Amino acid sequence: MRFFNGKKIELLAPAGNYEIFKGIVESKCDAIYFGGQRMNMRMIRKGFNFTDEELKLAVDLARERNKATYITVNNLLDEDDLEALDAYLLFLDEIKPTGIIVQDMAVLSRAHKLNLGIEIHASVMMNVHNLETIHALKEKGVNRVVLSRETTLAEASFFHQNSQMEFEYFTHGDMCVAHGAQCYYSSMLFGMSSNRGKCLKPCRWWFDFEGNRAYPLAVKDMSMIAHLPEMIHSGITSFKIEGRMREKEFIVDLINRYGDVIDRYIEDPIGYDYKAQEAWIYEHRKRDLSTAYAFGTPGLSNINERYEGTGKFYSTGKMFSTPTEESKVEQHQVDQLISVFDRQEVNREKLSVRVEDMDQVRVALEEGVDRIYLASDIFEPKHPFTIEDIIEISSVKNETELFIALPRMMDELQFEKYKVWLEKIENSGGKVEGLLITNLGVAKAFAGKDYKMVGDFSLNIFNRTAAQFYLDQDVEMITPSIELPAKELKALLDSGVPCEVITHGRLSTMYMSHDLYEAQNVSTDDTLVYENEGGKYVVKRDVHGKTHLLMQKHYTLLPIADRLSGARIRIEAQNDTPDALRAIIKAHKAVIHREVCGMDSLGSLGKSHLVTLGAIRF
Repeated sequence: MRFFNGKKIELLAPAGNYEIFKGIVESKCDAIYFGGQRMNMRMIRKGFNFTDEELKLAVDLARERNKATYITVNNLLDEDDLEALDAYLLFLDEIKPTGIIVQDMAVLSRAHKLNLGIEIHASVMMNVHNLETIHALKEKGVNRVVLSRETTLAEASFFHQNSQMEFEYFTHGDMCVAHGAQCYYSSMLFGMSSNRGKCLKPCRWWFDFEGNRAYPLAVKDMSMIAHLPEMIHSGITSFKIEGRMREKEFIVDLINRYGDVIDRYIEDPIGYDYKAQEAWIYEHRKRDLSTAYAFGTPGLSNINERYEGTGKFYSTGKMFSTPTEESKVEQHQVDQLISVFDRQEVNREKLSVRVEDMDQVRVALEEGVDRIYLASDIFEPKHPFTIEDIIEISSVKNETELFIALPRMMDELQFEKYKVWLEKIENSGGKVEGLLITNLGVAKAFAGKDYKMVGDFSLNIFNRTAAQFYLDQDVEMITPSIELPAKELKALLDSGVPCEVITHGRLSTMYMSHDLYEAQNVSTDDTLVYENEGGKYVVKRDVHGKTHLLMQKHYTLLPIADRLSGARIRIEAQNDTPDALRAIIKAHKAVIHREVCGMDSLGSLGKSHLVTLGAIRF
């Protein structure tokens, strides 16, 4: 372990398999992270990952070299995985790596209950971006947090000063354009979830904008070789190099270059030299390089113009996948779903709608929905709901429940603003029954308050244990992940977990801090549309400055909406006109009350209303 002015510095290196590990353990790293052949996010390539025997050998070899080891148990787990989870965790506890890296709350929950004698680290896929989440994770036994890729060093410093948590921060390597675990497009198109390590990289496709072909979602690799002192000063403990899929010679050389610069800085923090190593890194780069979000939102400066920026994947000379249109709903797909889901009734009166303007609110109330969620991530040029709007809704909503759907990401300013706003609504006579929560920090902040809480799909709940984790935080109901295949959704519903299932909506499948409107110099009064061989892609920016790539078609489970085992059902209406919303609500009621069924349920939506089953069909 290295130290500078009393601050611990850990250079953390990746290893894709045991042969690569044997080279890395002799390098200038302080710690190594790697994964087994199960429950880990790098399962897509053959020849990578470690057998159980190799895991033990690697931990023992690293211990001999006085190096820390972190094993990735960072996948989202289905019900079948849960059956083997405890045994795997106990095996890892027996071989004693320094710690494990986790994404799924089921792993965190079971690790806590098994009282493992190893550290627990929160993966970057937990997308930790506020103090409330950090405090909540600490209470659950987490020792270290890998901060969201969109976290600036200034924010990292704030977190360091206001918590007792240890932080890990990406220092070099491949970055995603979307927020961690908030990209669903690969799953919707191919059944290959980016949140489960199987991404087919639609972000690396070419897109046409106003006749010009470009790669607006293909971001550069991160390189902080020139800014290691700023990272140290920010309170970062672990300097993480990404690259578990990269070849041995390159990654060992890269690690040694970073280790050399850190050592030079420790020895001589004024006169040290990093230029020679920076030049080597630039010369041997895979993609172009940037500092990503370390010093603020990077904009166009973060877009790659090398390899994927010219249409070729750096390791193969080909694209990782080709532009693909979203599939249409076909009879055989509906028949397959009907065969999975029994003929069980949903709670017929429990229909929810998420809306983004007062015209949609009026339609929802006229159609007698049971619950309305007022969106916070409202697409510009529309404006947020006001206190006056909520007072007006409260005066006419009768028995309909009113919930606030909080922003998908919430920073410290937003926490303060929404807490004050909700208090002012209550003091003004408005009535808000509940909150749609989008991250663990929100659950912690509002636990014990006079609000019902429902977990949104952004929590990526795949299994009953993860669901129970949130139910234990005062959340009364969860929204299953939209990536669940039919068999897994059925298992979750049958487990008895109280669920609200999204059955319709033109969903946001990539959620980004990268501002595509600014990049294309387009006003939010206009609609930003990209196009390629796969079709047209509508992009929206919300009032918090986040960018959303919408699905081409509406995601729908309408043909099986009467078979969802007592669940509530929810319509996501943010991008729908009032007339379209009315038709969608009526179609749902017709299915729920079994006036129509199967493919016939889609007829009333109109020919212009294109739909897809998304990931559930896989």
